[in-house]
Amino acid sequence: MDAKVGIIPSGEEMVARAREIAPILADRAAATDKNRSMLPENHKLLRAAGFLKILQAKAYGGYELGVPVLVECVLELAQGCASDAWVTSLCASQNRFVGCYAKETQDEVYAASGMDLMTCLVTGPTTTAEKCDGGYRLTGKWPYVSGVDQCNWLLLSAFDPDAPEKGARYSFTFLVPRTDVAEVIDDWHVLGLRGTGSKTVVLDDLFVPMHRTLNFWRHDDTAPPGASANPGPLFQGVPRIPIFGMVVAAPAVGLALAATQAFRERLEGRKSALMTNAATENAPAQIALGNAIDRAEVARTLLLEIAHDFQSLAEARHVFTSADRLRYRLRGAEILRMSTEIVFDMFKAGGTGATFDHSPLQRLFRDAMAIRSHVVLDHDSASENRGRYALGIDPKPPYN
Repeated sequence: MDAKVGIIPSGEEMVARAREIAPILADRAAATDKNRSMLPENHKLLRAAGFLKILQAKAYGGYELGVPVLVECVLELAQGCASDAWVTSLCASQNRFVGCYAKETQDEVYAASGMDLMTCLVTGPTTTAEKCDGGYRLTGKWPYVSGVDQCNWLLLSAFDPDAPEKGARYSFTFLVPRTDVAEVIDDWHVLGLRGTGSKTVVLDDLFVPMHRTLNFWRHDDTAPPGASANPGPLFQGVPRIPIFGMVVAAPAVGLALAATQAFRERLEGRKSALMTNAATENAPAQIALGNAIDRAEVARTLLLEIAHDFQSLAEARHVFTSADRLRYRLRGAEILRMSTEIVFDMFKAGGTGATFDHSPLQRLFRDAMAIRSHVVLDHDSASENRGRYALGIDPKPPYN
């Protein structure tokens, strides 16, 4: 199962690895939840399998297998543990970002970490960078850093001090070594995705050189500095939000598939003195299960369809338009909405037993609610922007 140096596996092989690992993650899911961070043994397993290299640049040991392979692997892993799948999905996607920086920067990052890269990201600026000779200085707190306990580099955003106004589009994303973090605040006490360890990072007057500074918003349709070092299609200026939407939706689809399985197993093992027939003979339960199975399959199919569509356009060097970006964002939000509803329906149909802490359905429900809260895939916002565009009205930033 270990990823071998110099050998790039096929997409099919990576998906097979994910299916093989998912039951192992499932056996440890309760422990991951309790740990509030990825277990060391799971971290070692997922890293060795090569999932973090799926979008990583080939020139630096990555596979560049494309977005469809990543999302399919993630939805398989999420059927075992959504927290582990979430961290894997985000960090694998964020490893691609390193390939957008100048070659000098990439050389520095990989010299420090070898080919074993794991990058965390916070794009929501919470502070303004301070300009200084040769770069910037950063002071502040960045919350929701999923995988911070395991990563070796971070991508942290801050407002450009020379920008004409504040706003996400006027922000830089800074590459920071994990060793330069002043403090990690253990504040991840939450309803769902407890095992992601999405804690708050603190920087205290940290100098970041200019070459580790990049405004990603300027490269949604123009080649970034790393394009010459990495000729692959995902390093030539493709919009980030559609990819991010898919890697966020993928764990939710996995949860939906897992919820149908957990509900089926609950029916098969359920007994009640109030029921004369087996729970499997209960018509409302059969209807709920059949409906959920079909909708989960639709969500999976739709996710893979848009991932293949996006990858094909990127490989064709398509210049992504506003209409493209809005369509992908809303489609991702719709997949997330569908998946969340499936998990909720299975949880409700599971009865009182599903509410116990030891119930897989309870954990699946909590994790689904946590994913559903992500602002990038807010369904109302994505729908509003697509409607505004259809009416000839400018969409609202920043995810437009």
